[in-house]
Amino acid sequence: MTLPDAQALTAQTLRDPRGAARTLLALRLNTSVLWPALALIAVLNAVLHGFTLLTLPSPQMLPGVLGSPLLFALFLAGGMVISTFLLTWIGQALGGKAQLDEILVLVVWVQMLRLALQAVVVLLYFVLPGLADLAAIVAGIFGLWIMINFMDEAQGFGSIGKSILVLVLATLGVGFGLSVFLLLLGATAMGLS
Repeated sequence: MTLPDAQALTAQTLRDPRGAARTLLALRLNTSVLWPALALIAVLNAVLHGFTLLTLPSPQMLPGVLGSPLLFALFLAGGMVISTFLLTWIGQALGGKAQLDEILVLVVWVQMLRLALQAVVVLLYFVLPGLADLAAIVAGIFGLWIMINFMDEAQGFGSIGKSILVLVLATLGVGFGLSVFLLLLGATAMGLS
């Protein structure tokens, strides 16, 4: 994918999320490309997070995972992997047709856009902090709308309600999965494993 292709797909994602989902699904990317892309996104997010920790004032020390870029990368990668599987399985359980590689390409694309937007928000914090906060909130809401439409298109539900249900259940599952991960991480750090 060239830079103009990525720019066009970004514009399509913002204008017509369902059309963008169809475009992404039509690429038929293999998981051997998508899993490393997901890992790269986690690493780049950690680099951006580390930069943010160094350059922007924090009211207090961030606890655990948020205070360490490496742990943040592992936490984020774990969350993306768990969410990819859960979005696939829950969607299929509710009558959806999407396969793992199809959900993975959509998750990778949304995370790439999210990373780019986070970089813009970090830059905005240096110039207009209030606008940066507002941009982050609006982007989060719009990101949910994109993901709902992506799920509906990939799973073939024809129902925004089912797509919302898949996202809610997957979010609960990710929360549980990451809690277990943090528990194990804490037990390992204390020498209990």
